[in-house]
Amino acid sequence: MELTPAITLHLGAALGAVATGPVALWARLGARQRPRLHRAFGYAWVTLMLVTATSALFIRDRQMPNIAGFTPIHLLVPLTIFSLVQAFRFLARGNIAAHARTMRLLYLGACVVAGLFTLLPQRYLGRLLWGRLAPLAPIAQNTPPWVWGLLAGLVVLGWMQSRDRTASLGAVTGPPVGMALFGLWGSVSAFGRSPLIAEALVLWLIAFGVATAILARRPAAAWYDRGTRTFDLAGSWAPLALFLAVFLTRYAVSVQLALHPLLAEERAFALPAAALYGAFSGVFAGRAARLWRLALRPQPSLAAA
Repeated sequence: MELTPAITLHLGAALGAVATGPVALWARLGARQRPRLHRAFGYAWVTLMLVTATSALFIRDRQMPNIAGFTPIHLLVPLTIFSLVQAFRFLARGNIAAHARTMRLLYLGACVVAGLFTLLPQRYLGRLLWGRLAPLAPIAQNTPPWVWGLLAGLVVLGWMQSRDRTASLGAVTGPPVGMALFGLWGSVSAFGRSPLIAEALVLWLIAFGVATAILARRPAAAWYDRGTRTFDLAGSWAPLALFLAVFLTRYAVSVQLALHPLLAEERAFALPAAALYGAFSGVFAGRAARLWRLALRPQPSLAAA
């Protein structure tokens, strides 16, 4: 696929939308509202999204499954237009919460998730990027597609946790436990056949215990409703940062072992990697433990009248 004027316009508008969207969203976060900034960047983002969607109609890709050059990703065009119309309908009716929710979901789907897929080595922008990073191109091309799907899922999950929300005990326990097990799996899968596996697991366990103990003692930024058995959780970007840190660590270790298998038998590589996995797992376990501690804390008894 050549760099046509339509592709140039599409990429420029899409990159602009990716950059302006967070500013528009941030301007409405927290106690201090910035309505002028929100409107300025919001209208700019809407304009860029319309340009992105419209220009996509003039781009054909016959290398992917398609109908007359239209691929499944072209479904984002009507979805984008429908979402924008719906968001402004909510705004006209005074339903600010629904307006904000629609815009957040649209940014997540049309900018973040779709943007990640455009960076695949088979896509035009992906070929440009990996062409600049030629030594890494074979690594990315040989990465199973499910790995990129996992990354997209972690980004979505982390972004969802950046918002204030209400969640059950099971819902707040699942992701930390899953990521803790993911860290353990990283150590076992990387060094399971290494003669250092026992030492690696011991270091993983020590790092896990230390990180869990430290995090579990910190107060939870949440309130537990015993009647509904749900938590009111303050939004935080920390989970997203942790998800990405674990993913990148796992990916980097896997790449290094694929290129240099004997590193699995080097203490200078295997043991720090196992300790890092354990520390990450402990952070997630500690975050879950402090919520459990909040839920299991005895309720103060009322003084007799």
